Amino acid sequence: MSRRNALFARALMLRCPHCGGRDVLRHWLAMREHCPTCDLALAAGNRAGAYILNLFASEIAAVLFIFSIVVRTWPNPPYGTLQWLVPVLMVIAPLVFYPFSKLVFVAIDLALHPGAEPDPQVHETRR
Repeated sequence: MSRRNALFARALMLRCPHCGGRDVLRHWLAMREHCPTCDLALAAGNRAGAYILNLFASEIAAVLFIFSIVVRTWPNPPYGTLQWLVPVLMVIAPLVFYPFSKLVFVAIDLALHPGAEPDPQVHETRR
C-alpha cells in the first residue's frame, strides 16, 4: 500500500493519518489538538476545508438517497415522505460524516506535501 493510500485508510478508520495512532477524537464532534502518539497538530488550519468536505459528502449522500428512492418507486415516488425525510437526512448526515471529514482533510493536507511529511508551519509539534 502506498503512503498516500495509507494516509486515507487511516483517516477513514478514525486514526491519525500520519502515524495510525488511536484516540485522536475527544468525542464524535471534537478532535484532539494533537495526536497522542506522534504529537502532530491535527486541528491547525483544517477547519474550513473539513467543513467544505463534510458539506460535499452530505450533499452527495442526500442526492444519491433521493435518486435511489425515486428510481425504485417510479412512477409513483413518495413525495410526501421525501418532504420530511430529506431535511432530517440533511441534519443527520453532516453529524455522521464530521469526524471522517476532519481526518480525511488532514490526510489530504499531508498527501499534498512532498514525501507526505507534515508541514512544520501548519502541523507544528509541541516541545
